[in-house]
Amino acid sequence: ALRDECPEDLQPAIFDNDWPLTIWYRIEEFQLVSLKIIAEAVLLCSPNFLDKTSLPLCVSGELESQSLAFSKPCTLWASPANAGSLDLANEIAVAFAADRETAGLTICTTDDRPASATHLLLYLNEDTFVSDERLAEQVTQARQDRLPIVMAHENDPDLG
Repeated sequence: ALRDECPEDLQPAIFDNDWPLTIWYRIEEFQLVSLKIIAEAVLLCSPNFLDKTSLPLCVSGELESQSLAFSKPCTLWASPANAGSLDLANEIAVAFAADRETAGLTICTTDDRPASATHLLLYLNEDTFVSDERLAEQVTQARQDRLPIVMAHENDPDLG
């Protein structure tokens, strides 16, 4: 729809050049992330940075520039019935520390809820509850057991 509304002579330059997609969020903290992405894209087009593919930009106080760790040990259950949850769990582990033990994070991928699980990671996308019927049963059981559920909704359209 956007492409059709754009003047035809501008369409290739706008839609065919693999520009990075920046999602604009309404929540202030996330807007800072969007602004950082926009600032990087603008700087990369400037003469001083044409030879670069990325820049190490940070916003003062942002979590990305801080070392993260859990206040107490955490075992995150990434069920095999929840496609994509293990990939996300690994991304979370990388964000917290190179050494998971230092961060206090353990990832468990068993089919059944491990007794040591402190949280269920529920990765949500368009296929979450259609790819494996066991997931609905696991979420129901986690709720009955009062196991905290960490829900992460996929925002990348290419990933569902």
